[in-house]
Amino acid sequence: MTSVNSNLGALLQQRYLRGTATDSATTQNRVASGKRVSSTLDDAATMAVANAARSDIKAYAAAATALQGATAAGMVAISAGESISSRLGDLRAKVAQLADESLSPQSRATLNADLSSMVAGINAQLAGASFGGTNLLAGAGTDQSVPTGPDGGATTLRDNNVQPLVLGSVGGVADAATALQDIDAFRRSLDGALSGLGSDVSRLRAQSEVAVQAGEATQIGLGALVDADLARESASLASLQVRQQLSNRSIGIANQAPSALLGLLR
Repeated sequence: MTSVNSNLGALLQQRYLRGTATDSATTQNRVASGKRVSSTLDDAATMAVANAARSDIKAYAAAATALQGATAAGMVAISAGESISSRLGDLRAKVAQLADESLSPQSRATLNADLSSMVAGINAQLAGASFGGTNLLAGAGTDQSVPTGPDGGATTLRDNNVQPLVLGSVGGVADAATALQDIDAFRRSLDGALSGLGSDVSRLRAQSEVAVQAGEATQIGLGALVDADLARESASLASLQVRQQLSNRSIGIANQAPSALLGLLR
């Protein structure tokens, strides 16, 4: 039925045009943002999962950073410990020289001064084995907890407490024997610390890699959830633009229909 009061054809085309305009706006937003789901209004359930994934990604990144920092602290301590260990041989040789009771007072004084200097250098290196304020070689002996991921898990990093080396003046064979015992006790403490640090650093490296890979996998999963297929969306946008043009033309044609009634009055 043709009516001058109600143009059903034009109303129908307007409804199609509104739907096309809505779809076009949605597609343009996806193309511009690169996201299929960019807000809760797009898909509440997917957005909730995506927000949880983003939180996990941040937690994995923080854990990886903490693990890498702890690894660096361990490596600094190991490097210092190995250097000190190599210097202990020179220290033993110096004590062996001082065991010679035929040394003149002047020579003994000179050698003891050298010995004191070597001990001071070892202790300075021991105290300076820090990274970011953390000394795992000569610390307080309190183990440290390092986070490993978003689930609240953590790994333990042993904080060693190697005591400074203390040697007195060596006046002969008896003093030399005591000094060598002290050096050997210091070496045992140092070797124990190095063994633990080596094990801890190996574990931290592995857990750091796990955290990095888990974060990357979660990032990929997040992309699959919310990222738009730009090739598909671009093709859809072109199609919607054509549909909008056709709808506009159809409305124009439908609006001309009531004018045909004027012909009945001629």
